[in-house]
Amino acid sequence: MRLVSSEQMRAIDRATIDGGLVPGPELMERAGLGVFGVIRRRSRAPLAGRRVLVACGKGNNGGDGFVI
Repeated sequence: MRLVSSEQMRAIDRATIDGGLVPGPELMERAGLGVFGVIRRRSRAPLAGRRVLVACGKGNNGGDGFVI
């Protein structure tokens, strides 16, 4: 796994969107669904009927958190 800084991630996101590879809203949806998939796989019990808190700070990740 390769880790990047927040500045590098913003540049990667911008290049992806500006390059026409993936529109911004779709990129946000993919990110949120990807994180949800990890949460679901790591959960020890089914999530159906359970309450989950997703906390997002200021910045561009609020939309990703909304998708989750």
